[in-house]
Amino acid sequence: MYRIAICDDDEQFLHHLNRKTEEIMTENGLTRGRDFEIDVFSGAASMQRRMPEDINCWNILLLDIELSDENGIELARTLRKQQVTCSIVYITAYRDYVFDCFDTQPLWYLLKPVDFKKFETILMADYLRSYAGTRLSLKIEGRQVFIPFPDIYALESTQHRTRIWLGDSFRDWNGALSALKPQLPAFGFCQSHNSYIINLSHVREIQRMDVLMDNERTFPISRRCYDQFFEKYFAFLKI
Repeated sequence: MYRIAICDDDEQFLHHLNRKTEEIMTENGLTRGRDFEIDVFSGAASMQRRMPEDINCWNILLLDIELSDENGIELARTLRKQQVTCSIVYITAYRDYVFDCFDTQPLWYLLKPVDFKKFETILMADYLRSYAGTRLSLKIEGRQVFIPFPDIYALESTQHRTRIWLGDSFRDWNGALSALKPQLPAFGFCQSHNSYIINLSHVREIQRMDVLMDNERTFPISRRCYDQFFEKYFAFLKI
């Protein structure tokens, strides 16, 4: 689930931003409680009390700068020191801080009153980059299912279905392998055979007729795909 945190000591603006954020996500086909969640905080202290549970529980933080109990930039510096990696968008009435916040690696700096068209662009771009772009999205038995890319070992085309091989199990999807291929990161996945796409991060060894994975499973590699697969795998290893 994509998790959003909002921290602002102006209660009226806090609720307004919460409502607008939910509207934007909903208008883009997402459902609160299933696809995303929003946590709201009226100050740095209440937000920091939550941190010990999971320091990376949020994907994005919408942060005011002049909070009543702490400067927002100082809060962000503290979070970064704690290895919090979420995207940070400053939302403030003051442009004077724009050069002071660079060391916190913000995604954006928005001025109040907020241009919500611009805000939507920033929010949805982060959703696609930091969350939706990290997993495979597909419908199985009428439910939307999300499978993180690192969990996938291979995808196999079989009897008008696609079998998604995981570490010690698999999921079947009623659709063509070619329909899922555009969702996969081009650099991390490679076709080894007409019927197989392999996650290169789990490859242990390329053998003469197959690919050995780090869970001891093997998948076939065809003569037609061998050279391209070999080159792509070694390019992947250099990263």
